[in-house]
Amino acid sequence: MATSFASPSPFSVPGQLEQQAGRLPPATPVYVLRGHSSPIHALRFYANNSRLISADADGWVVVWNMGTKRAVASWKAHESAVLGVEGVDFSSDRDRDEKGWSGSGSDRWVFTHGRDHKLRVWRLNLADEEVLSKELPVDESRSTHSRNDPWMFHSLSVNALNFCAFALCRVQFAMGDSEPSSEDTKQAPVFFLAVSNALNTGGIDIFHLPSEKRVSTISPDPSISTGMVMALELLTTPQGRLCLVSGYEDGRVMTHIQKSPKSLEKATVNQESPWTWERIYINRPHSQPVLSLALSPVGRKEDDRFFLSSSADAILAKHAITTSKSPLKVVNTKHAGQQGMRIRNDGKIFATAGWDCRVRVYSFKSMKELAVLKWHKEGCYAVAFADVVGGENDEDMAGQKATGEKDTIKSPGSETTPDTAAFDTDTKGGNMMLAQASTAKSLTAIKQQRSQKAQLTHWLAAGSNDGKISLWDIY
Repeated sequence: MATSFASPSPFSVPGQLEQQAGRLPPATPVYVLRGHSSPIHALRFYANNSRLISADADGWVVVWNMGTKRAVASWKAHESAVLGVEGVDFSSDRDRDEKGWSGSGSDRWVFTHGRDHKLRVWRLNLADEEVLSKELPVDESRSTHSRNDPWMFHSLSVNALNFCAFALCRVQFAMGDSEPSSEDTKQAPVFFLAVSNALNTGGIDIFHLPSEKRVSTISPDPSISTGMVMALELLTTPQGRLCLVSGYEDGRVMTHIQKSPKSLEKATVNQESPWTWERIYINRPHSQPVLSLALSPVGRKEDDRFFLSSSADAILAKHAITTSKSPLKVVNTKHAGQQGMRIRNDGKIFATAGWDCRVRVYSFKSMKELAVLKWHKEGCYAVAFADVVGGENDEDMAGQKATGEKDTIKSPGSETTPDTAAFDTDTKGGNMMLAQASTAKSLTAIKQQRSQKAQLTHWLAAGSNDGKISLWDIY
């Protein structure tokens, strides 16, 4: 269920008074998605921004169509709260060129990590959506239909005692590498996943998919009492090695890089020699447990990457991925409990979800606060950005972006919608058939335009303890 908000009239007296006083009217979400009956714990856009995954404290996962703002799949993925979700789309360039924005010929996977100590992978292709259950969690008690859930083809037993969500990294091997090279498997996706260790909550396990085997464990340093692992991020370096970023209960953050095998291309799942890791960075910018980490997108230089950390305290810190001794920037925001941090893929802004019911948007470069979005009545736990993709509307927004970092929130209702042609169906014979055919063609075109527009919109989604998801259109 989605609710649309109309923008206040610019001709209203309060609007004039606010403009005279130099203030903008309070921002409101463009849409609100209702369907969860428990707090939202995780959000992710995927499939070229055409889908939004939401997961809650009862183990339910809902996949939303961003064009229609309706659920295309809903199922209970775990018996306990979901800690994290990821969506992966394997559509090729040819699929996108031939089949449009939705990537109808793509293979789509949804990763979910629950407090029931399970990490699962589900197939959710476009064709699957037609037969999957769509009853939302709020309607489950009244539903009398048997449920059709997505196909689960991986299920790993992992640790979830310390509320730390998994980290995911996809690796694409070239032909001739150590991965299987048969016609059926040479294109099979390979993933490495990082989760907290099952025996030592300060340790970290690395798993391999599709083998589902644990290939490495990073044990905690006995000379440092970091407490539990609280947040993880996993990436590959330009040299083909894994790099792990971790945040801990005592406020420390660390970066480890894989030393052996020298590259993932030479790694084998069944190798006897253990992997070795080198800690290249450690710092304690926070006085409270780390709540979230966020990786910057790949820039012009592959080595030029950073990560952000947030905590139960009011500190936001920026760190270099490469060897460093201290954070690049530390900011005291005066707002404790910012979590679920995400950086948009253009590297210009990032957002946090706050215990104080507010979503805050910051400049990634200066780390200055740009906007505060207050609509939810209860604490916010998760945020997600849609990817900024090339499109016709990018040129229209370029001038607004060039004016600075102010007024970053678009007023709901300010965007334009495709004009719909009026057809006279009150005719006879061939004229009526022609009009009906034209109407059907027009409706199809409008549907495609609506879907494409939704994928080009710069969405910011926020999930709250109230079970609602607010959608904001942000530059």
